[in-house]
Formats: sequence, C-alpha cells, structure tokens
Amino acid sequence: MKKDIKEILFWIFLLIGIALLIWNVFGNSPTELITLSTLIFTLLLKVWSISDRQIKSEVKTNRLERSFMKLVKDFKEHKHKKN
Repeated sequence: MKKDIKEILFWIFLLIGIALLIWNVFGNSPTELITLSTLIFTLLLKVWSISDRQIKSEVKTNRLERSFMKLVKDFKEHKHKKN
C-alpha cells in the first residue's frame, strides 16, 4: 500500500497537535495559538488529501466512461456490419 506524503504529514501533525493539547491542559505549555494552529494545519492536510483522492476518482470515472462509450460504438458498428 503506497502512502501519500500528505497522509504521513497528517499523522505526524495530529500527534504533535495532541501532544501540544495535552501539554496545554497540564500547564507550562506554549501558547494556545500554537496548539490551535497545529490542529488547523492538520485538518487542512486531511481535507487536501481527501480532495486529491476525489479528483483522482473522478478522472478514473471519466476514463472508464470514455472506454464504455468506445465499446458501445464498436458494438453498434459490429451490429450494422452484420445487417
């Protein structure tokens, strides 16, 4: 299974965000802005990854649709040649 760099970065930043959140709860932590920024960036990576997968899926669907259209055309031509 091939891992995308965005997925790897998502998991790394998620772990960092959770660690910062826990650190923030127990005190002596960096500012809340840093924690919030890390978590927002993590969500941004996940949305980016999901949108890329959806675009790739649409491209595959379009290719498949074109292939079926060619197949239908070939069947129609074959049917007309028999008649």
